[in-house]
Parts: sequence; structure tokens; C-alpha cells
Amino acid sequence: MNKTELQKLWETRLSEFKASGKSVKEWCAVQDHVTPRQVWYWLSKFKDQNELSFAKSTQWLPVEINEQSA
Repeated sequence: MNKTELQKLWETRLSEFKASGKSVKEWCAVQDHVTPRQVWYWLSKFKDQNELSFAKSTQWLPVEINEQSA
């Protein structure tokens, strides 16, 4: 597997991890041959290179505050 293929593989894996909502440890427990150390390495690598689309985006949720009379 060349460098580009490896990066694509990890981009896909990390997108799946992010979508799972699980912790790194929980997600790795159900994956074949993926360790938490590998996940943290690739998260760091992509963060430095800004290559993952989900790492670039921030999502905000609307908040409504209702005053209640005492």
C-alpha cells in the first residue's frame, strides 16, 4: 500500500470513528487490527495537515433561554 492509499484508508477510518460517537478505546475494540495509538497518531497527523474535512468544521447548536417567573 502506497502513502496515498494509506492516507485514504485512515481518512475513511477516522470519519467512521468520528461518526460512531464512541471513545477511541471503545471504537478500536470493535475494529480489526486498529489500536488507540494508531488512531491518535493519524488524528494528529491529519490535524497538522488539515486534511480531514471533519477536523475543519465546527457545528453550533441553537440555544433558547426562557425566563420563568418565580
